[in-house]
Amino acid sequence: MHQETLSAGTWLNQLEHPTGTVRRALENIYGTDAAILEERLALMRRVIARFIERFGDRDLRIFRSPGRINLRGMHVDTHGGYLNLMTHQREIIAAVSPEPDDAVNLVNVNPRFEEVSFHFKEMAGRPAFAGEWLRFITHPDVQGAVLAQRGHWGNYLQGCVLSAQHRFPERRFTGMSGVIGGDLTRGAALSSSTALSVAVFLASAGCNGVSMGPDDLILAVKDAEWYTGARGGTSDQAAMILGGESEMVNVALLAEKLDTSGARRVSLPPELRVLVINSHTERSLSGAQVVDYTRNRFAYSLAMEIARQELRAQGAPAPLVEKIDRLPSLSPSKLTEIGGAKAVFGLLRRIPGAIEIDALRKRYDLPQLDHVYTQYFGTVPEEARPTSIDLRGPLLFGIAESERAQLFPDALEMEDFVRAGRLMSTGHDGDRRINASGEPYRYDISDTALSRLATEGMGIEWCPGIYGASSPVLDALVDAALEAGALGASLTGAGIAGTVLALCLEKNVEMVAEAIRARIAAPDYPRLANRDAPLSDDEIACAATINHATAHAGEIVIPAAGRVE
Repeated sequence: MHQETLSAGTWLNQLEHPTGTVRRALENIYGTDAAILEERLALMRRVIARFIERFGDRDLRIFRSPGRINLRGMHVDTHGGYLNLMTHQREIIAAVSPEPDDAVNLVNVNPRFEEVSFHFKEMAGRPAFAGEWLRFITHPDVQGAVLAQRGHWGNYLQGCVLSAQHRFPERRFTGMSGVIGGDLTRGAALSSSTALSVAVFLASAGCNGVSMGPDDLILAVKDAEWYTGARGGTSDQAAMILGGESEMVNVALLAEKLDTSGARRVSLPPELRVLVINSHTERSLSGAQVVDYTRNRFAYSLAMEIARQELRAQGAPAPLVEKIDRLPSLSPSKLTEIGGAKAVFGLLRRIPGAIEIDALRKRYDLPQLDHVYTQYFGTVPEEARPTSIDLRGPLLFGIAESERAQLFPDALEMEDFVRAGRLMSTGHDGDRRINASGEPYRYDISDTALSRLATEGMGIEWCPGIYGASSPVLDALVDAALEAGALGASLTGAGIAGTVLALCLEKNVEMVAEAIRARIAAPDYPRLANRDAPLSDDEIACAATINHATAHAGEIVIPAAGRVE
């Protein structure tokens, strides 16, 4: 359903004190919690008021994308691992009006971000644009233009408009003018950049009269973000595009064969709450962090072929080997004919812990190695590109994490909340940098340790693996939540900084929240968080909030004034 055209002034009037069908339309998106609804209305009114100030009382349409959280299934989306995704009430709003030509003019309500104006047909007119998207975005001229304003929010805006046009080459797209606003904390692992991309992509497509199914939309927004130099997967987009009010979505994603039709929707049991904990540290994927963030994703991109070659060397049946195309296919339940969990541990013992890129090339037949390396690290200065990668620890983490994520909704539906919490905490241990005593933490993945686990019959889901995407501050918040009575706790998203999630019984959630606020107010916290000064009272007060899952991203549609439904 498309929004009947309304002027900006009419929007403001409708949203001042919404009643009747207008309020019901908004409650279908945000739920009936009065405080949450008022927060959303305040953001929309602020965006629309800025639109009127900058562009006048023109007709406009409003698109939104919520933030996201992932309860279980970290770092596995790029190779088909399972995820447990929920939307988050804070969001990005795009209020836009079409332009007759290819001009794009977008203003942010946050003065930190300067106004962006560009004509997209110049870039879309380049010969490379008519070919594959990856070839276009890795063309030296395109990369040069992006790198010239690395980190600028305008790269995301350009990527969205160009990706939308690229998906519909038979249509002549026009531009738009509008205002962007949001209350997702930047760099806090709630994926504000993806929410921005989803909202702006929807706005560009909507203003040009086109729409897409969820799978195509997920991939198109991923393409838009890759334009900026990021090399993320599809989990953030999937959460925002597939999520639903009060729902968790359990789904396995593989970008090359994306099919979300089998997504499983689970209502969070009423006894549970998810606490979203803001560490007030900001993840900024630049420089060395880009390499660290991308290194294990690069390893995953080769992992299935490496696993197939090792299994062939062990004499595994050819039909079984050919079915291994994603992390869940290395689950013990998929390898029962060759020994199940023992076969997984045996496979891992054959895979090096770390290996030089040159040695990797000699050990395995990987004809796509150089192409994939360029795909992931082509935008990184040559002197900063990695010369070696870890294999065994990340692969163990990926297999076990996908297993944990597949079992997590079962635990919720069986009301085995202790098991659900333990799956969360074990997953975080795979990312952990320090233990509860502040000492360095690293899970043992030696040949001896893996042999022992196989002999003991350890379930793969209880093996953390080694991904190492946490930080001392996130580890400290996880430990504080667990000590205060949380069922489980874990970082969410890419890690490094940002947000921790804690699964709590409803009766304990405020007690856990208070413990988190006390931990953040502690004298040693600024050192952990790399801050020059203690957090303010306001930062401490809002550090822990209960998650409210809203409807998926889309256009906000309300009845026109005076219309009766």
